[in-house]
Amino acid sequence: MAPKTSPGPSSVLRGHRTDVQALCYHPKKDLLYSGDADGEAKLWDLTTERALWSQRLHATHAGITALHFVTCNHSTLLSQGRDGAIKQWDVSAEGTLSRVPLQVIETGSYNFCRMAVYVPEGPATNLLHQQASPSSPEDMSDNSHAEAIKPQHKIDALAAMSDMANCNQLRTELASSICSEEDTTVETANAALVAIAGHDPAVLELWNLQTGAPMKQLHQPEGVKHGMCMAVQLFNQPARHTLYALVGYEDGEVAVWDVFQGNLLISKHLHDEPVMAVAIDATGEGGICAAADNKVHCFSLDLPAQQVTLKATLEVKQQGIADICIRQDQRLFATAGWDGKIRVFHYKKLKTLAVLQYHKKGLTALVLDSRAQRLVSASRDGNIALWSVFQSDSI
Repeated sequence: MAPKTSPGPSSVLRGHRTDVQALCYHPKKDLLYSGDADGEAKLWDLTTERALWSQRLHATHAGITALHFVTCNHSTLLSQGRDGAIKQWDVSAEGTLSRVPLQVIETGSYNFCRMAVYVPEGPATNLLHQQASPSSPEDMSDNSHAEAIKPQHKIDALAAMSDMANCNQLRTELASSICSEEDTTVETANAALVAIAGHDPAVLELWNLQTGAPMKQLHQPEGVKHGMCMAVQLFNQPARHTLYALVGYEDGEVAVWDVFQGNLLISKHLHDEPVMAVAIDATGEGGICAAADNKVHCFSLDLPAQQVTLKATLEVKQQGIADICIRQDQRLFATAGWDGKIRVFHYKKLKTLAVLQYHKKGLTALVLDSRAQRLVSASRDGNIALWSVFQSDSI
């Protein structure tokens, strides 16, 4: 049977003057954050479908590549730009951001790999990522938090007095001094973390979100050259109290790392082109990866056996997938194509359900609101489309 085709989005949000590159839901309100290639962020009321607020978070040349709403004692929003920095912003009760960031984490990362975020809840049990990714509520202006981010202020001050070479040396020295083998596992398990491709984009780095300090580096095995980290997602499995990173590399390799131990568990060549997007389902036992080619791979993970099993390969007509999101109930997943089309698939049956088309240019991001059963797409055409396709019982 031919896949269903949507007549169009339920509504369209217009207001950005350039490519919309990042999307993020407010976890408790019907609000949406968006970020564009000029570094401007907007806050949208999805009930009235109007912009409530806008602010430039990163320089025009850097843009905004990712946004994450984080719940970790305070309501904060993380923004990532291609200026080597991740910024943490206070979120008001209305959802607007502070004029000045609470802290700036100078990661030295200038590539397109979007950050992934982990927030512990008890013994390493809760993660947040872009797809179902983000949550947070409170005021971050208290003195205790100011004390907590003093180490980052010191890093920034030292970096400002050095040239780039000295900054890189300082970053390396800090990473090695902070990440001793004795305490890294305990410290990492109890900290809110950000994972991102490092100053050396072949290395995945983890940073402590509270202190703004580097905690761990995951280097590719000696003699192995998979190229840059292109996509990453942090995840866990309910029965296993540890944290994993699913990483897609430039040469098409997909790997799973034990973050706490720093061990490479699984590595498999799945694509012939750079991996552009990865996603793990709610169980942590299955996932999807897509690349600059026309293949979408669905796989299962057996972490104790350190094995990945390819379940199916779905081919699309046009090359290039920018983003993937899996619905929380694991019935559906959707891909964001460079051809401007959203393709909706049945996660269990692995068949195409619908092809959604509205955007005039390539898609850059997808997010799914599990509460409203709403899919939102962002595009290089500067528009944001809202789709109610998931409200249908037939899908």
